Amino acid sequence: MQWIILIGNEGFNLNLIRNLQHYGENKSTSLSEDRIVVDYGYDHVFYEIAEDIMNDYEEDDKKRIPFPNPQFIMMTYTNEKLMKQILSQENFPRGIYIDDDNGNIMPVEDFIVS
Repeated sequence: MQWIILIGNEGFNLNLIRNLQHYGENKSTSLSEDRIVVDYGYDHVFYEIAEDIMNDYEEDDKKRIPFPNPQFIMMTYTNEKLMKQILSQENFPRGIYIDDDNGNIMPVEDFIVS
């Protein structure tokens, strides 16, 4: 499984993801208050609140996050093509940033085309 971190402002939270219509999903399940899974048949995507992750960032990385009080959701996936399709959905939150775990923190729009 692979992961990226979704980074948003104070209004960005797991309920935004939970309430989306996930195109192609079989079922969405709340595993806990802080974690959901979206089942796409063979593939699954997990979303989990990552509250304390800011402590793991170096100072240079923190400066690249444009939000004064960032909110973090870890997106764990099995299929990279599916992950990019999800992020490309017109109903997926915009104005968020992606930490791709390869040293890059960028707007979701830039990440989708990378």
